[in-house]
Amino acid sequence: MHETVRSDVVGEPVAESLTRRWWLWPLVIYLVNRALNAVMMIVASRSAISLEQLVGLGHRHFGTDAGTAPLGYLATATNWDGQWYWEIAAHGYPFELPSDGAGHVQQNAWAFFPLYPYLVRVVMLVTRLDFPIAAVGVSLVCGAIAMLLAYRIAHRRYGHVGGILAVVGLSTFICSPVFQIAYAEGLALALLLGVLLAAVTKRYAVAAGLLLLLALTRGVAAPLVPTFFLYGAYLWRKGRLARRDTIGLLSLTACAGCLTFLWFAIAALVTGRPDAYVLTQKAWNPELTVVPVIRFIDRNSDVVGGAAGAAVIVVVWAAFLIWFLTKGQKEPLLAIWSAMYVAYLLAVTDWNWSNVRYYLLALPILWPLLRPAAGEQSPAQRVAVYSLVGVLGLASQWWYIRYCMTISPQLVQVP
Repeated sequence: MHETVRSDVVGEPVAESLTRRWWLWPLVIYLVNRALNAVMMIVASRSAISLEQLVGLGHRHFGTDAGTAPLGYLATATNWDGQWYWEIAAHGYPFELPSDGAGHVQQNAWAFFPLYPYLVRVVMLVTRLDFPIAAVGVSLVCGAIAMLLAYRIAHRRYGHVGGILAVVGLSTFICSPVFQIAYAEGLALALLLGVLLAAVTKRYAVAAGLLLLLALTRGVAAPLVPTFFLYGAYLWRKGRLARRDTIGLLSLTACAGCLTFLWFAIAALVTGRPDAYVLTQKAWNPELTVVPVIRFIDRNSDVVGGAAGAAVIVVVWAAFLIWFLTKGQKEPLLAIWSAMYVAYLLAVTDWNWSNVRYYLLALPILWPLLRPAAGEQSPAQRVAVYSLVGVLGLASQWWYIRYCMTISPQLVQVP
C-alpha cells in the first residue's frame, strides 16, 4: 500500500483526497473481524446456560417477557443489557417507576437511552423480523458506519494506510464484539465520530444535529462541553479561530451542556418524578451518591500508604490512560475528546470490567503507528506491527466473549 500526504496552510500533514472505492478496505476488515467474532460466539455458546439456570445459581438478571432467543449466537447477542433494550423495543418505558414494598425504586428501562431500541423497533415493524435478528442487524450496520467514519477521520491526517490501521485498531479492540449484539455502542460510536468529523470540518449545524441524536443514545454529551471549549481555545491560540468558528464552537459547547440533561428531563416529564433517572441508576448502584474515585480509594485503602497510596494509584492510572489514548494523535479535537472522555469515565463510572466497553468511544487506537515515519519508503513495518496488535486483539476478544458475554458457570463479569 502506498500513501502520500501534502501539507495544509499551517504545515500540518493532511491526507490526499479519497480514492473512488475508499470504503472497501474498512468494510472488509470490519466484516472479517465480525465473522471471526461470530464463530467465537457460536463456539462459546456451546457451554452457555439458560437465563433460568443463571438465576437458579443465585445471580440477579433481568429477563424480558417480550420473547426468548434460543441458546446459541442470538441468546448471547441479547443477554444482559440486550434484555432491557428488547423490553424497551417491545413495551417502551414505564409511566410510573416500579418500586418494592419499602418504596425503593427498582431496576427499570429508564436507565437506558431510547434511540437504539426504538431504531430496532422501527426495523422490526418494517421488516417483520424478531428483535434478536433486527438488533444484531442494526448494531452491525451502525458499527460499519462507525468504521467508515473512523477511516475518514484518520485519513485526514495519516493517509490511506493510517485510516486502515485505525479501523483495525477499533475493530479488534477487546470489547468490539459489542458491535454485533443488542447493545448501543456501535450507534453511539458512529454518532460520536460523526459529531467530531463535522466539527473538525466546520459543519457546525450538522454536528449539532448529530449531537442531539447522540444525547438520546448514550450519556456522553457532558465531556463534549470542555472538548468543544478547549478546541476553540486551541484554535484561538494558533490564530486560526475565525468568527464563524467562534460562534459554531460556542454554540456546540452550549448545546452539549443542555443536552447533558435531556434524558433526565424526559424521564422526569414522563414519570412525574424530577429525580427519576437518578433513582433508577441507584437501583443498580446504591452507592451512586459517592464519587466512584472516592469509592475506589476507600475500597483499596489497605495498599501500601493507605488512602494516600490508593490516591497515587488513581492519579497514575488516569495519567497513563490519557497518555496512552492521546499519544501521537495529531488531530487536536480528537486528542482533547479522548482526554476529556477518559477523565469523565474515571470520575462518574465504577472501575470494573463492565465498563471497559465504554472506552471504545475514547478511540483506543495506537495513533503513533498511523503516522508515516520520517523518510519512510514503505508502510510495511507499521502494517506488520499493527497486524500483531490485531492478532492480540482477537485473542482478547475470545476471552471477552467466552467469559464476559456468554452466560456460563464460569461467568467473570457482565459486559
